[in-house]
Amino acid sequence: MNPALCFHLVTLLLGFSFFSFILLIPLFAQELGMSLTETGLVLAIFSVAVIAFSPIWGHLSDRLGRRKPLLVIGSLLFFLSSFLHFLVNTWAELMALRFLQGMAFAVTPMLTVLFSDHFGAQAARRFGAFSAANAVGWGLGSVLSGILAELLGIRWVFILVSFLSLAGAGFIQWGLPEKATSVHAPSVPSRVPSKLFYLYGMIFARHSAAIALWSVFPLYLKGFVQSLSWVGIVNGINMLVQPLFMLAIGKYAERWDKLQIILIGIGGSIATFLVYASAASVWQIVVGQVMIAASWSAMFIGMNLYLIEEVPQRSRGQAFGYFQSAITSAAAVGPLLGGSLSDAYGIHGMIFIASVLMALSIPFLLRLQMIDRRSQAEPFG
Repeated sequence: MNPALCFHLVTLLLGFSFFSFILLIPLFAQELGMSLTETGLVLAIFSVAVIAFSPIWGHLSDRLGRRKPLLVIGSLLFFLSSFLHFLVNTWAELMALRFLQGMAFAVTPMLTVLFSDHFGAQAARRFGAFSAANAVGWGLGSVLSGILAELLGIRWVFILVSFLSLAGAGFIQWGLPEKATSVHAPSVPSRVPSKLFYLYGMIFARHSAAIALWSVFPLYLKGFVQSLSWVGIVNGINMLVQPLFMLAIGKYAERWDKLQIILIGIGGSIATFLVYASAASVWQIVVGQVMIAASWSAMFIGMNLYLIEEVPQRSRGQAFGYFQSAITSAAAVGPLLGGSLSDAYGIHGMIFIASVLMALSIPFLLRLQMIDRRSQAEPFG
């Protein structure tokens, strides 16, 4: 199989599997009679595992000089833990399996690293299509899992999704390149540039506020539409529109300032949350879904290309591992914020608060821009 096509297929399957659980876990927890706080803890434990294991997978991949074996192991573990969701009846069982899923999902940034290793100088111009394939997976995971859950029940969707993860492991093993073409032996990883921790701080601040909403968004949508199918469809508009923006942004991103692209995405995200908070009909939510698709596409491509450009190949696994940990740290804090603030102020009030919290990401980005400008000016004295 063509390596580019296989990369796109694997990231699509990963996106589908991941977002199916994002949509269904809050609804499944509600079906089991859990409170919003218990649901938040279930979502948070997944994040805790990703935070803990993303740097470990990244360090191992840099030291081995190989990404694919770790991706296969992670996909197989995700298959097993997803399959066992069919048998869950208690909060403790769900917590344990979500932790295992998080441990498995923590390896997925190595797919982006392998992509950048393999394509080298061509990675930036190809990244838009790679990102778009992942967004298609998110969208299909949202739409189809909602429809299938209504037809078959949530537990049977978990079974179907688990076998998609198994198929993904097969494509990784037999379709992706064995290792980076420019890496011929295991090496000692170099240190991740310290300035990147401003990037990690920025995405943590932005994403904590975003996840506060996404953790209860399916429940929010149920106030506008009555069926699980429509919850999945409206929720999936964001991801289904993202490929259009990612392809458009990816086409020109190579020549643009990556940090400026990220800043535009943050501003758009804040504006979108204000639209969500003031929504009186499902059509206003749909407008917000298109807006957040454009905003996140700009941020996602900008952040990933910035890392690819700024980090040497021998430490790229660590850099992307820390990046995933930052995103997932936000995913651990976000559900707790979303659940507790929604209980206290209602979901509308929580979204207004989240839009304010999201603005806290801007100082981190401005500081990173300042560091880059200074480093560019130094050779010229």
